[in-house]
Amino acid sequence: MASEWVSIDVDGKPVDAYLALPDAPGPHPGVVVAMHVFGMDRFVREKCDGLAQAGYAAIMPYLFHRSDVTNERLTGYAFEDPVRREVAMPLKDSLRDDELLKDMLAGLAYLRSLPDVAGPFGVTGFCIGGRIAYMLAVRTDEFAACADFYGVDVDLPWGDGPDPMSLTANLNCPLIGFFGDLDANPTPADVDKLEAALRAEGKPFTFHRYPDGQHAFNDPYNPVRYNPEVSADSWPKLIGFFDSALKAREPVA
Repeated sequence: MASEWVSIDVDGKPVDAYLALPDAPGPHPGVVVAMHVFGMDRFVREKCDGLAQAGYAAIMPYLFHRSDVTNERLTGYAFEDPVRREVAMPLKDSLRDDELLKDMLAGLAYLRSLPDVAGPFGVTGFCIGGRIAYMLAVRTDEFAACADFYGVDVDLPWGDGPDPMSLTANLNCPLIGFFGDLDANPTPADVDKLEAALRAEGKPFTFHRYPDGQHAFNDPYNPVRYNPEVSADSWPKLIGFFDSALKAREPVA
């Protein structure tokens, strides 16, 4: 696979994004990836790389571009540095769904512009990105599959407008979710609530819930929460899900 930093257009503004592409000739399906709260760091870039190695064109926009905190600064803090959280959490609180929708769809538009990418397209994310992926899946019809890794605040609005969970009736693609029972956000009760909303609307979904999983269980650079067994179990399930939902369909422009 090959990766590079690219610039995508959001309302006429250039925004940094990380792009990972398969080595094999296309056309390839694509996945838009929503970063976690600590930016486009090694963890989420390697997840994009893993998608490319599995045959997907993957793009990840920098979602804090409306702030004065660059990705280079955000990802430059050591894990144990308390400033890392002090900088990241206010950035998370500044996010607005209407703006995130533009960012992620700009990433999708960039994928569509590539000659070796023909869709269909999936969306995934981690932490805040899991919520953002779900929000994209219930607010647009652009995606043929959605994967949520322990998405936070699915039942809360970010900015004006409804929360993503309240729009579950609009979900028009299969959904897979990965959650740890030791997580504080989303808690097991939060996941139960999302499951209930999906069942009430008759939506297709598969959730994998890990008794020994914490938040960020698949981040190898998080020495506190990384769980190699859970991580090793979840990733092949994600790829299998995307293969079934995206590669089994005819390519679309």
